[in-house]
Amino acid sequence: MNPSTIFDRQPLLVSFDVFDTLLLRRVEQPGDLFEAVGERALAAGLIEPGLTPVLFRLAREEAERRARTRVASREVELAAIHAELRPILSESADPAMLAALELEVEAERLFANPLLLTVLQDLSAAGIPVVLLSDMYLSPDDLARLLAAAGIGPELYGRLHVSGAEGCSKRDGGLFQLLLAAHPGISPGRVIHIGDDPLSDVAMARAAGLEAIHYVPGPGLARLREREQSVMGLAADAPPPPRRLAALAGREDDAEDAFALEFGALVLGPAVAEYCRWVVEECRHQGIRRIAPLMREAAVFAPLMRDWIAHRGYDMEVVALHLSRQALMPLELAGLDAAAARRILGERPHLPWDRLLVQAGGEVPATLQDLAGLRLEELLAKPATESGAAADRVLALFDDPDLRARAARLAEEARERLLDHLVQVLGREGPVALVDLGARGSTPAAVARLLPEGRRRCRVFLTYAVADIVHALADGIGVRVFAGQDRTGMTLGRVLYRSPQILERVLTGLDGTTLGHRRDSGGRVVPLLAEPPAKGEERRILALLQQGIRRYADLMTAVYPARGETMAVTGVQALLPLAAALLRPTAQEADILGGLAYDQNDGTDGERVLCDATAQAVVQPLAEMGEGPILALALGLRPALAPWPQGALTRLVPGIFHQPADLLGLEGGHGPVCRALVERLRGRTDGRFGVLAVGGDGGMGPDFIRYAREAGLEPAAYADLMGHLVLPPLFHGVAVRDMGEMASLGLPLVLVTLGYAERLAALMHEQAAAGGLSPPRLIALGRPDLERA
Repeated sequence: MNPSTIFDRQPLLVSFDVFDTLLLRRVEQPGDLFEAVGERALAAGLIEPGLTPVLFRLAREEAERRARTRVASREVELAAIHAELRPILSESADPAMLAALELEVEAERLFANPLLLTVLQDLSAAGIPVVLLSDMYLSPDDLARLLAAAGIGPELYGRLHVSGAEGCSKRDGGLFQLLLAAHPGISPGRVIHIGDDPLSDVAMARAAGLEAIHYVPGPGLARLREREQSVMGLAADAPPPPRRLAALAGREDDAEDAFALEFGALVLGPAVAEYCRWVVEECRHQGIRRIAPLMREAAVFAPLMRDWIAHRGYDMEVVALHLSRQALMPLELAGLDAAAARRILGERPHLPWDRLLVQAGGEVPATLQDLAGLRLEELLAKPATESGAAADRVLALFDDPDLRARAARLAEEARERLLDHLVQVLGREGPVALVDLGARGSTPAAVARLLPEGRRRCRVFLTYAVADIVHALADGIGVRVFAGQDRTGMTLGRVLYRSPQILERVLTGLDGTTLGHRRDSGGRVVPLLAEPPAKGEERRILALLQQGIRRYADLMTAVYPARGETMAVTGVQALLPLAAALLRPTAQEADILGGLAYDQNDGTDGERVLCDATAQAVVQPLAEMGEGPILALALGLRPALAPWPQGALTRLVPGIFHQPADLLGLEGGHGPVCRALVERLRGRTDGRFGVLAVGGDGGMGPDFIRYAREAGLEPAAYADLMGHLVLPPLFHGVAVRDMGEMASLGLPLVLVTLGYAERLAALMHEQAAAGGLSPPRLIALGRPDLERA
C-alpha cells in the first residue's frame, strides 16, 4: 500500500486489523493451520492415534463453535476452545499442551505483511497513533508476542484490542466503540481503519463513522484461482504462499500496466521464481556450489537465484552460461554428409537447407538457386524433374569431400572455442548445475557430453520435461525436473511443452541469443550476441511481465524464512497457474499474449506472432464446430501452424473454453454463477436493470457487477437484503437504493443470489401489490418459476 493512500486523507488515528492484514499466514485458508497442528499433535502423541489432520481440523473448528455457544458473548479465548477437545486427547495430554502447540505452529506460519510494515513505520515517524483491533481468541499477550516475533514491535502501535479479552468485537461494532472511547478528542471521521473483512472491517467501521479501507487483493486473484480449480478439479493444491501478497502489491497499479504486472506476478511469478528457489535448494542438498543458468533465460534466472542465495546465507555462486542451440550447431558439422544434413534439417524444421550449407562453408550453385530458402519439408513436396528429386539434388551437395573437410575444420574450431568458454565459466573441477527451462534438456546435456568429466560433474535442472529426457538419463547424465515428481506434474509439463512460446518469450525477448563464440584480443573466448528481438510495444509488455515476476520473487523473502527449514512448493503448485492460462485463456490474455512474437533460436532468424492470421485460419474450423472435443482437437494441431491454438480460438470465440467449465461449476468462488447470470441478462434488458443481492461485499454482488461491466452492461440500481452492510450513495459505483423502492423503479431486476432468490422475489411482489403496480420482471438463475410469476 502506498503510504500516500493514508496520508492524503489526513487522519489523526489509524487502526489496523491484525490477521490477514498486518499478519499473513503461509497457508491459503486459516483453517489449514489446524491441519498442521493435527499433524504435529499426532506425531507428538497428544491426540488419539488414527485422527488424521483433516479430521482434527474438523474437530478444532467444532470445538470453537461449541465454546462460543457456552458463553453469552460470541468471544472466547483459546483455553476455552481447547477444553472442548479433551475427548480426542491422548491419556498423557491435556488441553494446555495442545493450545501451546497451536500457538507454536501459528508462530511458525505467520509473517509480517511487508507492504504494511513500511506503512506502520511511516505512521510512527509522522507521529500518527496506531491502534490494532482483532476479532481473535488469543490473549492480548499471546498476540503481542506473535506480532513481535514477526517484526511488529510495540513501538509501532499503541493499544491492542482483542475481542476474546474485551468481550466484544469488530463484527458487533464493540471494538470500534472502545477505540473511539479511548480517544475522545478525535472525531470518528478522522480515523481510518484498514482490514480485509467486508463486514467486520468495512461495514461496521463505517457504521461507527470511521473511514474504512477494504484491504484485499483485486478481483484478478479470485478469477485465476477459479480457473485453476476448474482445470484441476476439486482437489487442486493450494497456491504458493507469496501469491496473495503479490496480488496485494498490485492493488494500486496503473490501469495501463495492470494486466501485464498481474499476469507476471500471479501466473508467471510462481513458475519462474519458485523454480529458481527450488534449484538453489536442490543444489544446496546435493553439495553443488556453482549454478550455471543458460542464457538467455539466465538474464531472469540468475538475479532471482542470487537473491535467494543471499536471503538464505548460502555459500554458492551463480554464473550465466552463454549458450544456445544455434551456438552448438557448428559442432554438428563434424561428420557432415547427406544423411547428417537430412537429419539436421529434419530436427530443425524451420531451417532452410542453404543456410546449413553456408554454415558448413559451402555456396549455393547457380543450378539450385531456385530452391534457395526452402525447408526440408518444402523440398520433399517439390515434384521431381529430369534432374531428379529436389531434396536429393540438394542433399548431394553435402557429400562433396571439400565441403565435408571445411565443415570438419569449422566444427573443430568451434569445439575448441566452446570448450575454452566452458572452462572459463564452469572451471575444471567440482560439480556444477546446468539450468535450463525445459523440455528435452538437449542443450545442457550437450554441455555435459562435451565437457571433460561432464557426465560426472554436471547435473541438469529443468522446469518441466517430456519423454525425450530419457536420452540424457541413458547417457549417465543426472537430471532433476521441477515438475517431474509425479504424473500430474509431467502432465502440466506437456501442456507447457505444447505451447512454450509465452514463457520463453518473456524470459528471452529482451536479450539477444548467443550466435556463437570468438576470441578477443587477449585470447579469451567471448560470446557473439544477437540484437534483442522484442521492439516497441512488445518490449514494453515483456518488461512489465518480467517486473511482475520480480515482484513475486521479491516478496518470497518476506514469506519464506531466512533460516531453518524452508517451505517446499511443488512443481504442480507453481506451474498450475500458467498451464491453466494456456488451456483456458481469457479474451484479454489471448489478445495481449497472443500478440507476442516468438523465434525458433535455430539459426533461421524467423519470427512469428503467436495468434496471427495463419493460426486463426487453422483453428477456424474448430471454432465453427460448436460441439465435440474442441480442446483435444486444438492440442492435436501442428504447432508450426498453430503454436497456441487455445489463444487463437479464444480470439475468434471469446469464452469458448470457459463455457463448458461453467456448466460443471466445480471451481470455487462466484465466477460461474455470475457469468451465467450475465449471459441470462443479455437480450432481456434495454441496458437498464437493477441488482438485488445479499451480503454486501461478502456476497455475490461485487463479482456480478464486475462481470456485468466486462460484458458492457451497467447496473442502474443496487439493493441488498442486508442493507446495513451497504451504505449509500454508491456500492462499487452503482447507485444504492432502499429495498422497498426497487419494485417501483420500472427496471428488470436480477436476483444475484441462489439461497435467497425466493425471499427476494416475494418481497418484490409484495411491494408491487402494495403500490398497485405490475410485478417487476425478475431474472433468476435456474428458477424459471420465479421469472414467470
